[in-house]
Amino acid sequence: MKAEAPSVSVLIATYNKAGTLQHAIDSVLWQTFEDFELWVVGDACTDSSADVVQGYADPRVHWHNLPANTGYQSEPHNEGIRRARGEFIAYLNHDDIWLPNHLEVLVEHIHKSGADFVYSIMEWVLSYADDYADIPHYPDAPRPPEASATLHRRDVVDEIGYWKPPQDTLAVPRADYFRRAQFAGRRFELVPMLTVLKFGGTQGGYSEVGDQPWYMERLRLDPNFAHRELAVMLANAYHQLAQPTTPRQFMRQIAESVRRLLIKHKIDPARLALWRRPGWHIKVWRRQQRLDG
Repeated sequence: MKAEAPSVSVLIATYNKAGTLQHAIDSVLWQTFEDFELWVVGDACTDSSADVVQGYADPRVHWHNLPANTGYQSEPHNEGIRRARGEFIAYLNHDDIWLPNHLEVLVEHIHKSGADFVYSIMEWVLSYADDYADIPHYPDAPRPPEASATLHRRDVVDEIGYWKPPQDTLAVPRADYFRRAQFAGRRFELVPMLTVLKFGGTQGGYSEVGDQPWYMERLRLDPNFAHRELAVMLANAYHQLAQPTTPRQFMRQIAESVRRLLIKHKIDPARLALWRRPGWHIKVWRRQQRLDG
């Protein structure tokens, strides 16, 4: 007898980051909302990622490794979507962490609001600058939310299609995917709660583990973690607002206003960079991560 379909299909696309993948999976399995399946899809991983995933005895956890490397998370996500049985799709990057209430508050909000996409407040955890909150503002958000903060209805794919490979997009594929939904009239709504930690790159390189273990321990021990983090980020933001605007900040504000105007008229801002070619962003990123030899 076939098992009943879960409410949510969680997708983790991964490539040779077994050290951080474990923490991402742990943060899925400690969710207070338990009606989910987890698909970890490797982009032809050659490290111990398969052993990490298969070490979990939880029947909700599934592993699939693509036969050939595609160079980005688009195809692993698409494979996960094809295998997904849930009404909703949620994404988690292999080096990010969910707070325990992430799925609970997003599923509750998408049911109550009738929105097509819901996303929460996400904290960027950086080793080279102050941490800050990522809170896109719709309907004309100049930058879409990060995938790790987002949950959407499965049937969205029937209208806008799948994630495009990086060589076919001027924007990063995540931004392209969410903007296609935005331009198609799909509704995005914010869940005003901090539920995601996104980690910037480490100085040690792509495969190095950053501060994920330390933050996982803090989350286990501190029930007020989210309130403390939000308070610190609010204080930092307030302090920055009191400082004189620098020329660089002024130019950034102008650029964001232009991006917002373009989005309002359903024009992807990435199209204005006429000197760039599709896939330029992933080439730069892979070079920075030393993934191309």
